[in-house]
Amino acid sequence: MLGSVRRTLVNMTRPDSPSSAVSPEASGAPTDSGGWQRLDDPAAARVLADAYTRQFFEPFIYRERRVSDVARELGVSTNAMLYRARQFQRLGLLVVTRTEARAGRAVQHYRASSRRYFVPFAATDAATVQALYEESLDNSRRSVLDALTRAWGELADDPRWFGLYTAGDERGLHSHVLLPFPPPQPPSRGGAGLLDALLGDAFPALWDNTTHLHLRPEDAKALQRELRDLHRRFKALSVPDGERHLLRLTLVPLPTDSSLPRE
Repeated sequence: MLGSVRRTLVNMTRPDSPSSAVSPEASGAPTDSGGWQRLDDPAAARVLADAYTRQFFEPFIYRERRVSDVARELGVSTNAMLYRARQFQRLGLLVVTRTEARAGRAVQHYRASSRRYFVPFAATDAATVQALYEESLDNSRRSVLDALTRAWGELADDPRWFGLYTAGDERGLHSHVLLPFPPPQPPSRGGAGLLDALLGDAFPALWDNTTHLHLRPEDAKALQRELRDLHRRFKALSVPDGERHLLRLTLVPLPTDSSLPRE
């Protein structure tokens, strides 16, 4: 069944009309109760569907920001960021919250027009759901890889020891990780893993591990809920002046016809 669902998602094309994307109740402007602003205009939808363009919009998502501050944060010129802000305003995605008078040109503060947006698949340029994922959602995977590359590079005192470490036993594959230091002592059964050396205070808060698990359905659901709770718990600890981290949690069932390597 999983294989059938996977093929359906990969091969699905957009519906004939935008009205088939969601129920009528889901459309319309946002409400005070926290509704979703639906974007049927392809130009507006492209802002959120395209990973590159979305990065210029995300800093404004229901936070009042100055263009110059966002430009500095993203490492682009103020003029380039101002062009983007005015484009988003024309598309109805940004609103001017206030104007700050000062000598010379007044400074405007912008904020997203809604807390929540819904982009129907039919409003995007993607031919398939897989294409939409690669264009938009998969940007987070590339961001993770870029951040990991920089972090590992800073930790590697001697690049000769930078490499892949693959380990397993009669129970199957335990780990396949990239590490920037000499091989640690082989862990004992139930003992420390390859990545546990990173838990020391001398290392930054850094973790990257992919593994296959063979779980009963009820245990897989328990893990799913624990990951959600873990995310919420630490998100509540976020502070404006805190050190920025990128977190991605992924748990997915593999279809029986998966071509992915298995242990």
